[in-house]
Amino acid sequence: MGNGKIPRRWWLLAAAGAAALCLIQHPALLWRGLCLVGEALLPFGLGLCFAFILNVPLGFIEERLFAGKKVRRGWTLALTCLLAAGLLGVLLFLILPQLQKSAALLVERLPGYLAELQRWAEGAAARLGPQAEEFVAKAEEAVREWGEGFAASGPEMVRSTVDAAAVFFNGAVNLLAGLVFSIYLLARKEALCLSSKRVLFAVLPQKAAVRLAEVGRLTARTFRKFVSGQLTEAMLLGAMCFVGMALFRMPYAPLISAIVGVTALIPIFGAIFGGAAGALILLMERPVLALWFLIFLIVLQQFENNFLYPKVVGESIGLPGLWVLLAVTAGGSAFGVAGMLLGIPAASVAYTLFREWVARRLRERHLTRREIEAAGERDWSEDPEK
Repeated sequence: MGNGKIPRRWWLLAAAGAAALCLIQHPALLWRGLCLVGEALLPFGLGLCFAFILNVPLGFIEERLFAGKKVRRGWTLALTCLLAAGLLGVLLFLILPQLQKSAALLVERLPGYLAELQRWAEGAAARLGPQAEEFVAKAEEAVREWGEGFAASGPEMVRSTVDAAAVFFNGAVNLLAGLVFSIYLLARKEALCLSSKRVLFAVLPQKAAVRLAEVGRLTARTFRKFVSGQLTEAMLLGAMCFVGMALFRMPYAPLISAIVGVTALIPIFGAIFGGAAGALILLMERPVLALWFLIFLIVLQQFENNFLYPKVVGESIGLPGLWVLLAVTAGGSAFGVAGMLLGIPAASVAYTLFREWVARRLRERHLTRREIEAAGERDWSEDPEK
């Protein structure tokens, strides 16, 4: 400071302050920048998600099937990818033929549905009496206006189709890039973890680096257990749905059970989406079957939400059932489906760290469990002077 030069850190602080002030005054610019960063990092985020999912069968193959044997990571990774592709192929083999059958059934019965609708319209017109002609005229006018609007929106529909195709292509590219990135992460996960630790110890104080490494290890272990528990719970729910539908002699049991099992990967609320799809399929077969299926699935979902999910997923990551429901609800409200998926492991990490902090503070204050339990046990009926 004596030579009149301003230290570099002051220049950096001034630049950071000016940038923060500019972003505060122009929030749209901040949001645009965050969106661009999110789009750029989307393949890497997908790769991390795929890596966490594929790491579960990869760990099982390496630790159980080839325990104590020196096997190259490339072989176990290839076996993991083949297993995942085979499972996806089996699901598609179950779902696609049944969907084709349902579509053919819908086309076959559509004339009957239209004839039933026409009979209902004729009966309604007969009951309306003199008002029927006015009702029919208004309906025809509404249909004509809709057709004119539909024809006028042709160019807009073409642009929307092109935009949708571009979004689909971009999503496919991001998905493929995420898969490639996940394979790279799994192939070199030990080396990448070591490199990350080296950076931590080079940048941060040793105590902070050790603590951050511990939190990272806890987070990775929690996410791995969460993925394992989520897959287990989805398979159990799909199997129970298949057994129940088979006992009640409901059609399309393999298709609907597969849909319910796949959608159950979304915590707590996923079975609702699967139930809606299953009811829609059964509605084309016989409406009363859709009603009975919904009743059966509501009972099954109550068992899942109150017993199966907290036991399988909650206990696997050390999170009480009440906190599981709270994490899913809060995460879904804030971030949608992604919040539902990530809320539970994130809450488990926060719960573990908070419980550890509470235990450390109690040890520092030399408080025993007996003293804590005895707090608030005073009998207020006694004379306070005694």
